[in-house]
Amino acid sequence: MHLFTYGTLVFPEVWKRIAVRKFEGERATLRGFSIYRVKDAVFPGIVRSCVEDYVTGMLYRDLDGETLFELDAYESDFYLRETVQVTLEDGEEVECQAYLVPDSRRELLTDEPWDAQWFAEHKLEKYLNGV
Repeated sequence: MHLFTYGTLVFPEVWKRIAVRKFEGERATLRGFSIYRVKDAVFPGIVRSCVEDYVTGMLYRDLDGETLFELDAYESDFYLRETVQVTLEDGEEVECQAYLVPDSRRELLTDEPWDAQWFAEHKLEKYLNGV
């Protein structure tokens, strides 16, 4: 199974603490979604939005069951893992799965877009100490 990640899992330091094995990531874009900060948290969630919106992240291919189990535990039941289609930098489109915030939990997200650079500069180190 292929997995599109965004948010904390695009950082190699976080990925290697969660994933059982090493996988090479590829930059990818998920269209028709927006990324927001979760209320009272430093991590994000993505929700379906208008077709012009998009989320950038990483695609990891051919995840094994053990790694997927660890990722499901990390993401918890806050998210639903659903099938989506991403576009790679070379234009290739790939069907994969991603952890989405279901519409029934949209109120748990702020209206503030999540900023990966801000997270890296201000929260990553503290976040890693808690993982």
